[in-house]
Amino acid sequence: MTCLTPHSKEWFVALAKVNPQEAAHAKQLIKSAGTAEVCSLCGGGEARDYQVTNKWFGSIPATFRLCEDCLSTRASEGEQFVSFTCG
Repeated sequence: MTCLTPHSKEWFVALAKVNPQEAAHAKQLIKSAGTAEVCSLCGGGEARDYQVTNKWFGSIPATFRLCEDCLSTRASEGEQFVSFTCG
């Protein structure tokens, strides 16, 4: 299985293909925070990497760096997550 580390160059390319607005938003959050070690959705710290088991970037499983609040919100909307580390 190929995985994409959230906030890597390849991750942004893959996300932009399926959701360009979300990719642009994440880039802005990272730029504002001055680090890629923030939540992909809100820019909050203390975020961990997750694979979305029911969402794909084309043929590659979707991944995000999420804080606990955003993880809970997205899970309540039906997305399913598993913690992982690429490498």
